Amino acid sequence: MTEALPDPGASAAVLIGVAAYKTMPKLPTVARNLTRLKEALTDRAIWGLPADKCVVVLDPSSPDDLIDPVVQAARSARDTLIVYYAGHGFVDPLGALRLTMIGSMEELPHKAVLYSELREALRQHNRARRRVIILDCCYSGRALGDMDAQTRTPLRTVADVKGMAGSYLLTSAASNVRALAPRGEECTAFTGEFVRVLREGIPGREGQPIRPYLTLDAIYREVRGSLEHRGRPTPRQQDNNQVGQLPFVRNLAHPLPPDRFLPPPPRPRWQRRTAFVLAALAPVAVLAADSGRPPSDVCSARASLIGFSDRLDKVTFQGRRLVGLSALALTSEGPTGATALSLTDNSSPVLYRLSLGPPGKSPKPEIAGATALVRRDGRPYGGEQGFDGEAIAVEEGGRTVLVASEHAPSIGRYSLATGELLYELPVPEPFRTDSPGGDAQRGAIFESLALSPDGRRLYVGLEQPLGRDGTYRGGNRIRILRYTGEPGGAYRVDGQLAYQTDSGLRLAEFAPIGDGRFLALERGYTEGQGNSIRVYEVSLTGLKDVSGERSLERTPASAFVVKRELVDLGDCPPSGARARQPQVNPLLDNAEGMALGRPLTEGPHQGRRVLYLVTDDNDNPEQITRFYTLAVDVS
Repeated sequence: MTEALPDPGASAAVLIGVAAYKTMPKLPTVARNLTRLKEALTDRAIWGLPADKCVVVLDPSSPDDLIDPVVQAARSARDTLIVYYAGHGFVDPLGALRLTMIGSMEELPHKAVLYSELREALRQHNRARRRVIILDCCYSGRALGDMDAQTRTPLRTVADVKGMAGSYLLTSAASNVRALAPRGEECTAFTGEFVRVLREGIPGREGQPIRPYLTLDAIYREVRGSLEHRGRPTPRQQDNNQVGQLPFVRNLAHPLPPDRFLPPPPRPRWQRRTAFVLAALAPVAVLAADSGRPPSDVCSARASLIGFSDRLDKVTFQGRRLVGLSALALTSEGPTGATALSLTDNSSPVLYRLSLGPPGKSPKPEIAGATALVRRDGRPYGGEQGFDGEAIAVEEGGRTVLVASEHAPSIGRYSLATGELLYELPVPEPFRTDSPGGDAQRGAIFESLALSPDGRRLYVGLEQPLGRDGTYRGGNRIRILRYTGEPGGAYRVDGQLAYQTDSGLRLAEFAPIGDGRFLALERGYTEGQGNSIRVYEVSLTGLKDVSGERSLERTPASAFVVKRELVDLGDCPPSGARARQPQVNPLLDNAEGMALGRPLTEGPHQGRRVLYLVTDDNDNPEQITRFYTLAVDVS
């Protein structure tokens, strides 16, 4: 696992702290923050950053004292750059966060450094592939919006923030909350907990295995939980490009002795690069064998991996290559197996009839038949009048299927017997790309579709926001179209719902649970790091209709769908999976289809429901058509 961690020899850290203020209250604990944090980062059992690459700046008296060491470190680091600041922070009359120095005074804002100046220095001089910024000061949450230059970033300005891709920002408090330096404690409240987690690690909980390394997300959750339990200010985080999911430091709660983790002697750069790629492509089952425990199937407290299968990857059926599966819908379930439909997302769409194998077992997908979708007059799709089907829902009776296509875009009802288009649903003008009032992004429109169990409500989700809606703290603010109608009859639009994805992710699919509840699949991809797959439980009832909101930019959080994470597939055991490109977990690929089955009636996961997932290989030799089955705890 050493190769998965950041390379300390190609990394750097700058730890800045202000303790001996001239006019503002002194902060003696800040000096100890710097000492304890450097000790942890340079500890070979935790990470092993060379001492000369961990620069401590105590009591800077000028902006140059504060920013110049950051610039030098940013120019030298190639792997990971850590910038830490602790001291007083305040918000100036224009609402900007300022970081103080020993001579700073709140009534004279110009005597403190704008956080945006520090951010710009990183933007201009950074060469590291990962940047970790940690702010332990009052109102530090104000920087969350400043990480990408605006609290809310419209799509049209996204190109302006690419210089900060691969960044993780961790703050000790919200934008309107003071940080805490408790009397009688060695360090400030936030940094004390942060260092404690580095020193003690995180044990396995709720049946989950102990991870050999800690991610920034895991550290954040542990620190936040501990501080909330003690009634202290709640930290905040912002993740650009899923840096928080990558290994950061070793987990000292892991049972392997620390000397097993000591890094090997440095090797040439080409050897390290080769080793990283080989490690990403190889099965990762070593830890379970080393620890003497059988590998676990636990992914989260509410989900376990039953198995996966690549048996349909790049196969040919009736003269067609099976590529680009982007949707999944169950058609029947029984003790001997489940059957499903899956749709290709190319310009000549095909519905495949599949058998998935017995419930509660690793999937054994087989193709039982195929039907090409055609226009009303029976002419095939293709050419300029192509298709890009991304989502399907089987209607009551199993004779027709609703299909959402990103081309145009459109939502149509098709006959399962002939594949012929029977009916088209209306699409509001802002959700189109072929009209003057269209505000949708071509190729990133209708991606998810689900019927309520009674067939009276249809929900269609966008993959990415309308141009007017944009992003917020790295997450996409998207709209879900809600239709009302009769099963097999006409549907009309009767509302829009607001949904925000996690940072760097896109909404890929919905699957109905019942009582207005659904599972939502979010997925993402980061070059050199691989895919992310997360499933959430959500409710789509009782939400504000945002049809009248011209933009979701300033829509309050209370109007958005509330999400409860069910499983992050990156936390599942690799189970012998192989990847054809770098992946944090070789089990992962580009998941786009999802279907929820009935509860299992026997076996170790009795009472849990089967969750099926399928990946879209994009007709790419480096990607895989992979089927997953999981047992999940949803009622």
